[in-house]
Amino acid sequence: MNTYHCSCLCKAISFSVSLKNLSIEVCHCSMCRKMMGSSGFLGMECVGGITLTENAALHIYHSSDSGQRGFCQCCGTSLFYYFVPENKFFIPAGVIDDLPEEKVSMTAEIYYDNKPCYYEYVGETKKFTEADFQ
Repeated sequence: MNTYHCSCLCKAISFSVSLKNLSIEVCHCSMCRKMMGSSGFLGMECVGGITLTENAALHIYHSSDSGQRGFCQCCGTSLFYYFVPENKFFIPAGVIDDLPEEKVSMTAEIYYDNKPCYYEYVGETKKFTEADFQ
């Protein structure tokens, strides 16, 4: 298991994580799309927590009873999603400074039934609907 260095755009926040694997899951729920300002949250699951090395600008937004979202107050970079019920952290692939991109693959799309019709990812992914999480 490799440890990866992560940071926000302005470098006010830096941290390290160990990843479960090099697969990405995208969440198409309305909160994730709004938070990221795009097609959704492209998250990678961490093993254990996040080890902060610089955190003066870290802000945590309690977005729901089950989720917390960390971001930089200076530059606005979205840094993580913490899923409270399972004590799991997910980080967007874009914050990883040394990610071996050629080894990464998208494996799943979550809340696929909430995905807008104006985009489609290429490649085979497992597709989970909102009903799969109830």
